[in-house]
Amino acid sequence: MSMHAMTKHGATVWAMVALVALAGCGSMNEGNLTGTALTAVRARLDGTPVQPVATAPVLTRAQADANPGGFLVLNAYNGTVVTAMAAGARNGSRTTWLSAEGPSVTTQNGVLVATRGFPRDLMAADVDGVMRALIAGGGSATRVHEILSDTDQIETLTFACSLASQGRETIGILGRQIATERFDETCQSDMLAFTNKYWIDDSGVMVRSLQAIAPESGYIQLDRP
Repeated sequence: MSMHAMTKHGATVWAMVALVALAGCGSMNEGNLTGTALTAVRARLDGTPVQPVATAPVLTRAQADANPGGFLVLNAYNGTVVTAMAAGARNGSRTTWLSAEGPSVTTQNGVLVATRGFPRDLMAADVDGVMRALIAGGGSATRVHEILSDTDQIETLTFACSLASQGRETIGILGRQIATERFDETCQSDMLAFTNKYWIDDSGVMVRSLQAIAPESGYIQLDRP
């Protein structure tokens, strides 16, 4: 199945203008994500699955419909931090999503490959094997992460992962019910374990995900309204 989402010409410019207008709407507007996270429970990566949570209304359905594929809603720390993100730079299948508060994420057809502005960031990731397994409907994959160590040095971790369909699920995002197929990705290295979850609609677009960043930053939920 195709994991590519179609966007209209000029959508990025429109999205960034809209994001400025939305800057005061998110629950992050009192401080950046790093500061807010200091008072939140820090979710370490220990292989324990996490569940999706309700997302605060930081974006309207009308705004999302006016720019299809132009926004993500980020939910971190079990709902403690919620913000709208607009599509910024695109490089092939990779898109960097920007928030008015500063933190950003980069995805490869929905799969997280980098973050900036979190207590401990995912600096880069190779997820090509994960993408192939998703397209195949499941299977084994290897992913490679670059994260910051306790001494602020780049540390490379290799994970052995297994992806499997969990069946059909209908989910609600911003007042719309979406038919999806959910995939779980279970990963293990010598140091860490985590389980990512992906909800993919019938057109092949990843409309929701729960994905691990790094130790002390835990998981984030990304909804594509």
